[in-house]
Amino acid sequence: MAEIDPSDKTIVSYTVRHHKFDPETNHFRWFDLNTFDSEAEMNKLMTQMFEEIEGRRLIGKASAKEQVAGRINELGTRMEHQGWSPYQSQD
Repeated sequence: MAEIDPSDKTIVSYTVRHHKFDPETNHFRWFDLNTFDSEAEMNKLMTQMFEEIEGRRLIGKASAKEQVAGRINELGTRMEHQGWSPYQSQD
């Protein structure tokens, strides 16, 4: 996996985000997990995270609010948030 600096605006990058409970703030919020130079690597980590969350959901250890998303960081522009769900068509 080619991890990169998420603040590097000289290249297109892909960030995996995790929406989960933050005990410090006592509410759910987004955490940036990792940033890659490859969309395939972002999708791979999102799939792994989804499977882990689903496994915990099945045994009652994950909230329905917990989710994973990918963000495409374009060259020198604002970040575009792209949600991801296994229930959406992956055409």
